[in-house]
Amino acid sequence: MNILNYIKGLIRNSKAVIAKMAAMCAYPMIENKILFIFLYLLGIINMLIEVYVLHYRIPKISFFTYVLDAYLICLMISFVPKRLKNVFQILTYSISVMLAVINIFCVNKFHAKIGPEILNVVLETNKRESSEFADKYINAELITSPLSILLVYLILFGMLALYAHSHFKLSKNRLISYILSSLFVVCVVVALPSRITMIKLLKAENIEELDHYINNHSLNTPYNNLAFAIKVRVLSNKDLDVLAKNQNKFTVDSCNHSSNNIIFIIGESYIKCHSQLYGYKYETTPYQKKRMNDGEIVVFTDVITPANLTSVVFKHTFSLHSIDMKDSWSSYPLFPVLYRKANYHVAFITNQFVKSIQQDAFNVTGGLFLNENRLSAMQFDTRNIISHQYDEELLRDYDSLQQYNTANNLIIFHLSGQHIDFYKRSPEAFKKFAVSDYSVRKDLSDQEKQIVADYDNATLYNDFVLEKIIERFENEDAIVIYMPDHGEECYDELHRMGRLPSGNFSPEVLRQEYRIPFWIWMSKKYRENHHTICKQVENAKNKPFMTDDISHMFLYLAGIKCKYYNDSKNVLSDSFDVNRKRLVEGIADFDKISEHKQ
Repeated sequence: MNILNYIKGLIRNSKAVIAKMAAMCAYPMIENKILFIFLYLLGIINMLIEVYVLHYRIPKISFFTYVLDAYLICLMISFVPKRLKNVFQILTYSISVMLAVINIFCVNKFHAKIGPEILNVVLETNKRESSEFADKYINAELITSPLSILLVYLILFGMLALYAHSHFKLSKNRLISYILSSLFVVCVVVALPSRITMIKLLKAENIEELDHYINNHSLNTPYNNLAFAIKVRVLSNKDLDVLAKNQNKFTVDSCNHSSNNIIFIIGESYIKCHSQLYGYKYETTPYQKKRMNDGEIVVFTDVITPANLTSVVFKHTFSLHSIDMKDSWSSYPLFPVLYRKANYHVAFITNQFVKSIQQDAFNVTGGLFLNENRLSAMQFDTRNIISHQYDEELLRDYDSLQQYNTANNLIIFHLSGQHIDFYKRSPEAFKKFAVSDYSVRKDLSDQEKQIVADYDNATLYNDFVLEKIIERFENEDAIVIYMPDHGEECYDELHRMGRLPSGNFSPEVLRQEYRIPFWIWMSKKYRENHHTICKQVENAKNKPFMTDDISHMFLYLAGIKCKYYNDSKNVLSDSFDVNRKRLVEGIADFDKISEHKQ
């Protein structure tokens, strides 16, 4: 009997403890109920407008993260002294609305959410530019823009809030507490990982760390986007100052200009197994295949990228810093800077890293060192100023800038290539592949087959663009190097599309996202004038190579002598280290994990 009474008492005490905990969890939502509902609905409206304008899928996790974010704001206000609570609530309303207005305006006008580039523009805009901006964009058109949806929401919510304040009170009974606390627990379980990522991102001590934490789920509210933008601004200013100061110190000992025209084409999101050069059964690269069969293109068989994020790849491609080095990349030369110091004319023709507020958050940390005024001037003599829907338009940019070429030139083309969304990457004339072409793929739905078709159409169009670039230099003494930044997933080994965040190092991910096509084309004149280099290119085609060391090959091709050049990192050299551990992201042994096959 005593045991039974003890158990009953224990149950009563447990119920009381649970009820107390539920009441504590629910308190911030009950105490700030109108603010909580306002913040949640404001977040959902903001997200739906982004989805509509930017044409991306609704991130389902956002429904949970907005609850968690609203809860945390209400929790902080709960600790504010009563006499100041109204002031803090008004500030929260004001800041939230202001951020929503700015974000929706930028999404509608510039197709870009609040981010580092927009913050940079705001901070670097003078009074005259601000006035011109206001004259151009603040007009009657705003009434019919998505901002009108926000205005309607604010009016309706204000009316309902006034009514609810006088006619409705949320009682603090146990049922309400249990419901609200259960909602809180569910949202914590679902959304907490993305918020932990956000905290890690904000705790990053250098710009390189940001590249590994950025993802759509952690940057899905205007608050987080603004916090990220401020963090990037602070760290990048520090990092870029060091980088710029160091570039002034680096010197070139000598240069024999052994190659007059070096063309470096950087592709985007190219899956190696979708190229005919590597045995793909669909005709996605007819121009390249013909040139390979004619002996003009030397196809490399064993090349990987150091990372699956464009910004990381660019930093380690342009810098003589290797990804497995422990010190900072900002302590090393950028190879275009050395080219300019060796009296090469350097042109940068890009369809992604133009100076624009529409920078993708995934690329912005890489774009900063290309677009920062001092570093851009140090690296490039000429560059294009606008991006285009299709890559072939970059050729017109090059044609307009060609007048500035000199006897010795480094021309860097940076394409959109097969960047997601694949269907946007090719014009109608190149929509050759369709769902019916993949009937043998019983593992795919028609929608998934269409995605594969879109990717192959983008690859076919990319082949056309590459051919047109080569044609520009066919009668010159020129060498063309083609390297995509990284691979992609498109229902090949894994039943998914896109790329996984760095840190997912399964054999399938390594083969699809890190293994890339790579080739070198040399004009007839170049082959006649550079027998040694031609032979070295042929001898190098089967060497295991990671593109973070490609800058050493570029120094060699130009005949640049300096203390930063390392012959063991030049894939064309007989001294090239074929036994180097290829550590993708600086940590994962590609050859060991991927069970790599030629």
